Amino acid sequence: MRNVRVGPPLSIEPTAIGGFVALAAVLLLGAAAVVGLTAPPAPEPVAAGTVRAIDAAGLYAASCASCHGPVGEGTANGPSLRGVGAASVDFMLRTGRMPLPAPGVPMTRGRPAFSEAEISALVAYVAAFGGGGGPPIPDVQVSRGDVARGRELFITNCAACHGAGASGDSVGGGFVAPPLLGVDPTILGEAIRTGPGVMPVFDEGQLSPQDVDAIAAYLAYLRSREAAPGGFPLAGVGPVAEGYVAWLVGAGLLVLAARWTERRRRR
Repeated sequence: MRNVRVGPPLSIEPTAIGGFVALAAVLLLGAAAVVGLTAPPAPEPVAAGTVRAIDAAGLYAASCASCHGPVGEGTANGPSLRGVGAASVDFMLRTGRMPLPAPGVPMTRGRPAFSEAEISALVAYVAAFGGGGGPPIPDVQVSRGDVARGRELFITNCAACHGAGASGDSVGGGFVAPPLLGVDPTILGEAIRTGPGVMPVFDEGQLSPQDVDAIAAYLAYLRSREAAPGGFPLAGVGPVAEGYVAWLVGAGLLVLAARWTERRRRR
């Protein structure tokens, strides 16, 4: 057997180790730089309270175009939306009257089908049909309104349909004027300016912005406890209904008293 001479163990100088570490660090930094250049950029942070862009055209095509046409020209199932204005579109969407579940179904107030951001996007999209036009969304402020003036205007222009206490009433022909207590002031202003259903349209020549503020202030007053501080207002339907109920209660008590007296006499 041949003897193999084994040399001394391999030794690495400390300076060589440091060089290897430095080379590895350089290689890692280079790889990180390459990955950083090729990787997609991180998404920008979205500030609190902001919303991403809404596809208004897609929403309209999916929920509105089948009845109102691809560009709001109208069809046999729905009227044209060209020139209706932002106030009309906002009123219909915000009160849940649109979109209808099927053509020909009566419009009724309900829960909105879209979010706040979607409604704003659809309003801007539809209001631009036909070059725009129509009444804009009114700026109604209860704090600016004169309650006494609002009462006068409400009795003259609104009470005949909506009731003396703004609790709503039938207006004939199967139509009902809805209650107004608790209605958002902006929606109230939109209804005044656009005249939904059988309601007449009141332009600024008939009811000024100050008049609309006054009516909104009066309705807010009716809803408060100050409007009926002395008793139970029966949902605010007015003195005629309250008097009728009082007569019924009084007559009922008289009948009970008469029956009780008759039974006592027979004993």
